[in-house]
Amino acid sequence: MNIGVTLAGLGQGFIYVIAGIFFIWLVKKIDDWRTKEFDDDAHIDDGNVAVGLRRAGLYLGLAIALSGAMDGSSKGFFLDLIQLLIDGLIITGFMFSARFVNDFIMLGNIKNDEECVKTIVGPDGKKIIGNSAVGMVEAGMYIATGFILKGSIAGAGGTFFQGIASAVLFFILGQLALLIFGFIYELITPFNVRNEIKNNNLAAGIGLGGILIALGIILMSSISGPFTGWTNDLAGFAIYAVYGIAMLLIFRIVVDRLLLPTTTIATEVKEDRNIAAMIVVESAINAVAIIIAFSM
Repeated sequence: MNIGVTLAGLGQGFIYVIAGIFFIWLVKKIDDWRTKEFDDDAHIDDGNVAVGLRRAGLYLGLAIALSGAMDGSSKGFFLDLIQLLIDGLIITGFMFSARFVNDFIMLGNIKNDEECVKTIVGPDGKKIIGNSAVGMVEAGMYIATGFILKGSIAGAGGTFFQGIASAVLFFILGQLALLIFGFIYELITPFNVRNEIKNNNLAAGIGLGGILIALGIILMSSISGPFTGWTNDLAGFAIYAVYGIAMLLIFRIVVDRLLLPTTTIATEVKEDRNIAAMIVVESAINAVAIIIAFSM
């Protein structure tokens, strides 16, 4: 082991960590400005789970995407750092674009910001601040987007501008795939998912948010790797998107039968609002997604 090389690597890694923390601070400040009509920090201090979830998803999604910017061969420390800063700014813009998609399309019948800070009377008569189901779906959308961006940025190739164009294109296609999957998920589910989420059913939020993350993991794998040409890369993305959606829907049924042999996911979500059951189910589905992603 070369101690000098090791120490230099640790020093460079420390600077990358500082850059990552800067972008976490940046998205916090942007989100604070975006929601200036209420104080997110005060809501988190008061135990608002909805606001905590959406912020946690934003930070995790950002970090996952930034990890893609640090993949690949090095072009030298300073060039790598400049590329990381450029990618970080692009990722920041993409994350807030994903929030727009989630708010106005994925949950189009729900005003996310209002839901996450409003007072809700629970089934037991207790007052709760913030719709945690909405916060969970928003967190899931952020994290899924982070995985998609990780794949698109890590797989960017060609010239600088081709790399940016590739990242933008696959971000758009990834959001489209998530929206289509959300629509299919609503169609095949025997209850109105969005109404359950609007009614603060956290189990329903975990169900939708969790399966979006699973698809994001699969899509990440489909667009990772070197740029091989627009035709090949677009065809590969389309094939893996369809394959991933089909596999997740199939394995969701399998997981339902194996992990909930005496009941169903629909019963646990709509009737029982069983958060624990949905955490187990979605963890299993995401485990399957990881296996699918690394087997492709």
